Amino acid sequence: MLSINSNNLLAKISDQDFVSTNFYLDSEDANESININSKKYRGRIKILLKKSKIEIVNQMGIEDYVKGVMTKEMPIGNGMENYQALKAFSICVRTYAFNKIKEQKDFFDIYTDTRDQVYGGVDGETDYTNKIVDETAGQILTYEYGPATIFYHSTCGGFTEDVENVFGKESIPYLTSVEDGSDHYCKISPRYEWKENYSEEVFVDRLFKSDLIESNNYLVDNIEIISRFGSGRVNKLKISLLDKNGNEKTITLIGNNMRSVIRSGDNKSILKSNYFEVELNQNKEIVIDGKGSGHGVGMCQWGAIGQSKLGVDYLNILSHYFPGTKIKNSYD
Repeated sequence: MLSINSNNLLAKISDQDFVSTNFYLDSEDANESININSKKYRGRIKILLKKSKIEIVNQMGIEDYVKGVMTKEMPIGNGMENYQALKAFSICVRTYAFNKIKEQKDFFDIYTDTRDQVYGGVDGETDYTNKIVDETAGQILTYEYGPATIFYHSTCGGFTEDVENVFGKESIPYLTSVEDGSDHYCKISPRYEWKENYSEEVFVDRLFKSDLIESNNYLVDNIEIISRFGSGRVNKLKISLLDKNGNEKTITLIGNNMRSVIRSGDNKSILKSNYFEVELNQNKEIVIDGKGSGHGVGMCQWGAIGQSKLGVDYLNILSHYFPGTKIKNSYD
């Protein structure tokens, strides 16, 4: 049993009390995993007290971390069809982690969820993906004198996006919009094209819940795309509303942020992308015909898979999405 004792942790084991600022759980065999809440983890588990809260951190080598991410963030496919895409992806995962480690956070490096990369521990591993990670061990993507900044997403819909149009960063030479092949590699993605329909009431309620209007007693008068980025994604979307007295109110949604406002039709997630056409039809429904899934910056995962199926190797996949970068061994 573990509890908080003043500014320390109190562990009660076999009627004996142990007090410390932190505790470690190690497996008896270095090749075995540690079980926590029915999940298996490699390395060691550190338990510590932080701001009166018990925190649990999984400490491990970077290669074990990459193995635990692979299947949680990328489709494996059948047989060897995604092999080259997975090799490219393993280098992206490792480079991302390498950059996070360099940030030197207070007591951990990387979140285990979508705030960073989804990590599944041993349960996220397969022999196939572990072999791929071993084949690229230590390899990271670099630009000039340091590790490259890594972004990736599910499906670009035909064109990736400039990083500054999504994350507000300065322009980065290797994170610029590229066409995903003349016959779009990611067209095989189930999210390459999609459609969402919203009733007027639902659409207005989304604006209200995003604190863009003071009530949901509005009607949609018009909705139009004011400008697009070079990739085709929507930069500015203007929504004209009418209140019960016929007074007009205009709202402008900007770039990738509009996805969190409009959201999916069932409201379970943000809108798949801001690469779309929009129409207010005669039934006062808002209809969105979209392409792609995700922010669009960096590597298109389904585009990488499409290239892998065509026999493109991982080096060319990475140079396609991160032009001008080079692969180096971080252990050198």
